[in-house]
Amino acid sequence: MRKSLILFLCLALTTSFIYAQVNEEDPFGIEKFEAEKTKTKIIVPKEQHCVDINAKVTIEYNPAYDEARIYYETLYVTYAKDEAMNTVLAVLQDFTKEHKYYHYNYLKDDREKYFKDDKGQRKAQYSSYVKFSR
Repeated sequence: MRKSLILFLCLALTTSFIYAQVNEEDPFGIEKFEAEKTKTKIIVPKEQHCVDINAKVTIEYNPAYDEARIYYETLYVTYAKDEAMNTVLAVLQDFTKEHKYYHYNYLKDDREKYFKDDKGQRKAQYSSYVKFSR
């Protein structure tokens, strides 16, 4: 009888030590989940749909608000607005299918920006800001 009582107490003590290691400030990991949920993810699409060799497309995606900013960037010399628009539309269509959205709305007008990068090259950037709906 004593051995079984001692064994039971040892097991109870061990399990209490195991469960005592949970973070007391955030026992269910809610803060970590919220921090991950509101992070903006930078995505480089696999299929760029770019005709221009120098162009690249990146997406800043915020899953908490279902919003995305799509950037098309290339050299100023090879920049064509119609090509940038077509590329952004193709990437948007791929993104909506991939993330199972049905529709998107533009939150702001598309923008063009001209600048010099750190190497001194003149560049052009075309950006779109959209909100997705399921």
